[in-house]
Amino acid sequence: MFWTALALIAIALIQVPSLVNGKRWPELAGFTALWLVAALFALLITAGVSLPTPTELLRTFYSWFCPLSGVSR
Repeated sequence: MFWTALALIAIALIQVPSLVNGKRWPELAGFTALWLVAALFALLITAGVSLPTPTELLRTFYSWFCPLSGVSR
């Protein structure tokens, strides 16, 4: 788990300064959101927590969201 966290920190240290220096705030917000989700998922997998696959998560979300939005299959 240590190496996973170290790799995630390295990715952030490489990407974030260039986004801040370029004042690319929307990209920084998007990167941060995706990085946090990916970091949480990677750390949980590394820790041995049993998680559903991303495909299963999307199927569950769409089976909930589609009826609310009026979209039929």
